[in-house]
Amino acid sequence: MPGRRLVAAGPSREDAAVRIVLRPADDAIDLHFDDRTAAEGFFRDVRRQNGFFVHLEHKLKQFQRLEVRAAAPDFRFDFTAEVVQLFPGPATFGTAFQLCGWDDQREAALERALAGEAEEPGDEPERQRVLSDSELSPMFKIKKMNVTQRFQLAMKASRIERQILVRDTSPQVLLGLLSHPRIEDKEVLEVVKSNYASSGILQRVGENRKWMQNPEIRLAVVRSPKTPPQLAMKHLDSLRTRELGTMAKGSWVRESLRKAALKLYLRRIGRPP
Repeated sequence: MPGRRLVAAGPSREDAAVRIVLRPADDAIDLHFDDRTAAEGFFRDVRRQNGFFVHLEHKLKQFQRLEVRAAAPDFRFDFTAEVVQLFPGPATFGTAFQLCGWDDQREAALERALAGEAEEPGDEPERQRVLSDSELSPMFKIKKMNVTQRFQLAMKASRIERQILVRDTSPQVLLGLLSHPRIEDKEVLEVVKSNYASSGILQRVGENRKWMQNPEIRLAVVRSPKTPPQLAMKHLDSLRTRELGTMAKGSWVRESLRKAALKLYLRRIGRPP
């Protein structure tokens, strides 16, 4: 697969650029950094979170292990990582990796590589060590949390943690995500479309002027049967003509909203109701 410049981030780092070359036949992935500083930033976050997150064009299998080869000018470091979570997108697959067999010996080898020293013979350890609770990937840590703990985490979660929490079955956790200061529009859209979103969540999103400027979020809020009727009516006129036509024909749309959408649609196309 040809190299492609994509965002590659540790769970709390959202701005590191790296060229990624995935080699499925070899169970390997190459990370090419522009310079040593970029590689240092990447590994700083990787070590803190015990993993990393990238967007790939090829879908890997959950729990698949890959040899990761990180390289920059005058820098090379190899390690093993395991796929722990997949997030399908429109064009790529968000892929969360967890480090495998990372211990003090491997840490020292990385420090030498970042300092420009060659790896010493015997640096490669056995990579089957069982990780302690403190080293578990975000996905496994979150699974151990109760609702209150997940709610508290949602308001300060890293990007990879938010991508896990947005699929939570608790409306309280989803509501906590909406309080995150760096939540992205695409994440808000996922919350709105969640089967577990409550009417209170739809109310909060629908009353947020910034979020409702996004046409996808606006349409999702108006279409949701959980949105309070008055709020849906308020934003109906802001939909595109094509969207109004779809709603006017939709058997899944509440009758009052469907009639209002039909009336607006006919007015837009110049036909009497």
